[in-house]
Amino acid sequence: MLTIVGPAGVGKTRFAVRLAQTVRRLHPDGCWFVDLSTVSASGSVVDEVARTLDIRAAGDPLAETIRRLGGIDGVLVLDNCEHLLDQCAALVTPLVSACPELRVIATSRQILRVTAETTFELEPLEIVDPRSDRWSPAEALFLDRVAALLPAPSSTDREAIAEICRRLDGLPLAIELAAARVSVLGPEQLLRRLEKPFALLSNGARDAPDRQRTIRSAISWSYDLCSPREQALWRRMSVFPAGWDLESAEAIDDGTGEVALDLVQSLLEKSIIARSPRSEIVYYRMLDTVRRFGLDAMADDERDAALSSLCDWYLARLARLEAEWYGPDQAYWLAMTRIELPNIRAAVDHCISTGDAARGAGLLISAWRVVWQAHGLMDEFHRRGTQILALADPWTVEGCQLLIKLGALEAARGDRETADRLLERAAVLADELDDDFCRAWIIDERATIRRDREMPVGWKRALAVAGSVATLHGRTNLEERIAIGEYMFGHSEEAARRRQVLVDRAVRAGDSFETLYLLLISALVAPPQTAPDEVQTMLRQALSLAQNLGEPFILALTEEALAYAAAESGDAVSAATLLGITDFAAGVLGLVRSAFPQSPRYRGKIEAMARAELGDRAFQAAFDSGADMTEHEGALYGLGVRVPAPARLRGAQPRRASSRRGSARSRRSSARG
Repeated sequence: MLTIVGPAGVGKTRFAVRLAQTVRRLHPDGCWFVDLSTVSASGSVVDEVARTLDIRAAGDPLAETIRRLGGIDGVLVLDNCEHLLDQCAALVTPLVSACPELRVIATSRQILRVTAETTFELEPLEIVDPRSDRWSPAEALFLDRVAALLPAPSSTDREAIAEICRRLDGLPLAIELAAARVSVLGPEQLLRRLEKPFALLSNGARDAPDRQRTIRSAISWSYDLCSPREQALWRRMSVFPAGWDLESAEAIDDGTGEVALDLVQSLLEKSIIARSPRSEIVYYRMLDTVRRFGLDAMADDERDAALSSLCDWYLARLARLEAEWYGPDQAYWLAMTRIELPNIRAAVDHCISTGDAARGAGLLISAWRVVWQAHGLMDEFHRRGTQILALADPWTVEGCQLLIKLGALEAARGDRETADRLLERAAVLADELDDDFCRAWIIDERATIRRDREMPVGWKRALAVAGSVATLHGRTNLEERIAIGEYMFGHSEEAARRRQVLVDRAVRAGDSFETLYLLLISALVAPPQTAPDEVQTMLRQALSLAQNLGEPFILALTEEALAYAAAESGDAVSAATLLGITDFAAGVLGLVRSAFPQSPRYRGKIEAMARAELGDRAFQAAFDSGADMTEHEGALYGLGVRVPAPARLRGAQPRRASSRRGSARSRRSSARG
């Protein structure tokens, strides 16, 4: 027995029919299809199977069915078993035991849990990157359904279709329902209306079963099969736009009745949620339409309570991140924040919409370097922080720190007047709160803004004021900044001694990120008399640490810094190659949004220097060579190891399709484009 399981609308019936047709030649005695969707919970599966097999005996229908199929080498398809699991199990168990040549294919949103069962999880259609040269299976289905109306989609249409398929998670039923609207809406119009998917996806074929005529009815069928406790957890976890782990479910669940572990396992078995492989972190996710159904099913007070719990949960999780950050688990926390960033955004948005400036400030400032800076999202941090402060000055330590950080960002953007005003507001609040860490941070940022030779002095004063709380690395690291300032102003020996102390401490703690930050910024602000080899050594050490963290943005940022150092030292080939290595990150990860706002944005300058040295043709050749390297090959190249040939020449899979063009290639035509 093979049971095909999957969520509503994934195409289990169609897949089962196609499978039965494919294997039918191996089973010459026949193939029977039994639709159980019309059988109510009080009906009889055995009677429906007997009717399909045209068994009219007056005796026991199960015994007659077994007798009829006893010597048969055939295929029996039981479609839509999920609401009749016990009956289906009671039929299949004696049937496969007594009929050794019979093969049973079942479709269900939940496994039957019988001994003879093998399961196959049918997943939604693949969605490839919209810049790829090929249509994804999801897009191909959409285009097939609109072929008569849209025989030659434009590039704009293609982008919209790709985004429609992505928003619909590659779910075949949802894609077909969306495609049916192309008779009255263009792809771009259709995409805009997907904010309310249930109103849009409601025009299925008249000959389709009722539950497949609208996406809402398809999901509602699954919802009705859940227990009240399962339904409640479904609704509450719908406030998580991204994946969530078991710990999150336990925090959001109201704690009554069954434990969250049992509920999560049950929802997983019923194809409401899916397990999402994320290295060592086990995450669960819902299809977007399933999640939206859960949101719509909530009353206003339940939704507000769930969103409030979401905020509390991430305040607690980020507090734990800060406490554990300076240690060996940095790769885990970076992966967690990258995955769960949409959830953190949802929590911040809830605070903004409800005017909760205090919790909003806490969510933003807690480990801001890990959540926002390390992923290259400082522009977003600035925007959301400004929205929080527009609500009110949050009279909390976190609110004061948000004022400080936004002041520093305004200074980095060149608005000294706004920076001074924000820092003055923060200073008043720090005195009101009597908080030494905030006072120290204000001294720190004011010293940085001056950018004169007194800057390290100001930082040392800040460190003395901060005292023992200076170890809050997730918010700021004064000791790193002192070492960088000393190096910037030519105190190389003192800076080197301090840097070595910090590196030794980091090694003992198992840190990678803080040391990487120290080495990277030190290299970028090195005084003119610094030897190129010294700068390159620091950057290669930083790149080695970046590999430990597994964070694409940090890796690409370090490689770009190496490109700048190569260009400055006259190695134009290496500079162009390293630009190619970071090309994908520049376009997709948003490298132009510098993760470190105190650093200049070098990419245009690197290209100009390398192009002037090499000429257009040689520059492009070196750039393309880097762009064709895998991530591992690119890191090796940055570390000084010359790989024998680009991945594409050896048959390996490059980390980006050849049509993925970043900043350097998108500004010019290319034979490879």
